[in-house]
Amino acid sequence: MSTHQFLRQFTTNFEYIKAKSTEINKFTVLYTHGLYSDPWGRKPDAVRDWCAKNNIDFFRYELAGHGSDAGNYENVDVNLWKAQILEIIDTMIEGDIVVVGSSLGGWLSLIAAEVRPDRVKAVLGLAAAPDFTVDLEDKYLTPEQNKTIQEQGRLEFTNDDFTYVFTKKLMNTGRENQMLNRQIEINCPVHLIQGQKDASLDWRKALQISQAIQGNNVTIKLLKYSNHRLGEDSDLEAIASSLSTIKEQIR
Repeated sequence: MSTHQFLRQFTTNFEYIKAKSTEINKFTVLYTHGLYSDPWGRKPDAVRDWCAKNNIDFFRYELAGHGSDAGNYENVDVNLWKAQILEIIDTMIEGDIVVVGSSLGGWLSLIAAEVRPDRVKAVLGLAAAPDFTVDLEDKYLTPEQNKTIQEQGRLEFTNDDFTYVFTKKLMNTGRENQMLNRQIEINCPVHLIQGQKDASLDWRKALQISQAIQGNNVTIKLLKYSNHRLGEDSDLEAIASSLSTIKEQIR
C-alpha cells in the first residue's frame, strides 16, 4: 500500500500491483469503491486475485473522504471524485484500462469511460449507481429533507443497508454530472452486475444504464438473491466470469 497526494490537495492510500510477466498483460484493472466503503474488502480482493491469476495489472485506491481520508468526507463531492479518477488514469497508469466500479464507483467508471475513451477499453459496473444523488432528491427524499440539505448543508439518511450523510455540495455536483437524462457516449464493452435484493439501489437502474449507453455491447447480469454489497461467493463468481469475458472481448 502506498500514499498519493492528488492535485486537489488531498491524500489517500492506493495499491498498484504489477503482473509478474508482461507477455500477456495488455491492460490494467482499475477498481473504484462505493460511498461509505473502501477498496480493501472481500470484493476488491477477489478482483485483485482474478488479476493475479490472469497476469493482469491491478490498481485500487481510496476515494477522497474515505478510508484514511474519512475525516474529510463532508468536504468532498462528485467533481472532486471525477478529477481523482481522471488524474489516476492520466498520470498513474500506463496503457489500456478496464474500469471496475462499485455503486458510486460504477458512476465514476462510466464517467471515465466517456471522458477517456482512448484509455478505457471496458467497464464492469457492480451495482453501478449513476445519478443516485439526483434520484434521492427527486424520488426518495421528502420536501422537508431536501430543505434541510439546502438550509443546513447536510442530511443524515438511513435505509435498510446504511446510514449516510449527504451534503449540499455532493447533491449539487451530482446533478452537474447527471448521465441518465441523455445518451451516454460509450462504445466499449460494458458489463453490469446487479442484485435484485439491493436495498440501496433499484435493480432496474442497470436497465436504465443500458438504454442510455450509445454502444451496443452491453451485458446485464441480474442476481436474484444478491444485495448491494455483491460480496457472497456466487457474486464473486459472477464478477470473475464477467472479467474473463471482458478479457476476451478486448483482446
